[in-house]
Amino acid sequence: MYYVLDCFGPVDEDRAGIGDIVNTELPWETGRPFPQPPPTPVIVELNPDFPGVMVPMFDSGVLLFSDEMLAALDAAGVDNLDRYEAVVRDPATGRAFTNYKAVNIVGVVACADLAQSVYQAPSGSALVDTDFDSLAIDEARALGLSMFRLAECVTAILVHERVRRYLEAAGIPHLDFHEPQDWIG
Repeated sequence: MYYVLDCFGPVDEDRAGIGDIVNTELPWETGRPFPQPPPTPVIVELNPDFPGVMVPMFDSGVLLFSDEMLAALDAAGVDNLDRYEAVVRDPATGRAFTNYKAVNIVGVVACADLAQSVYQAPSGSALVDTDFDSLAIDEARALGLSMFRLAECVTAILVHERVRRYLEAAGIPHLDFHEPQDWIG
């Protein structure tokens, strides 16, 4: 069983929001290694209009995982994450968070069962930017991988059930695990 991973916080309004990514414009959602690494640290500013809880995962232009979440993913056997030093700055307070890494998930898998999914393909092809109202996963094509981006909609991060169980047991807060058929994205 696979789940789509998100992190909306305790209540969406109470989660800190990501603003500008200051020093890199790399495509963080392709699932492919970067030909050249980004300058480090990757500097990300919080959006002063959305103050709130610092959650273990931000996915807005760049994927950020807290050190605690990365340690749990490592312990769960996830081994396809390229990590880069990051600084998350709060322009309202001047505070700098150094306990996050910018993360590139290396791995993109075409495993949507389109015959069982409800979707629209705005580009004409059911790859990269497919809009799902309900997603079905062909588990055989997912190959038992621990974590990857969905080729049909690269904004979707899929985790295997064993990773979900490990993250929950590790007490990583505010993570959302959507059953694919209930996921809209």
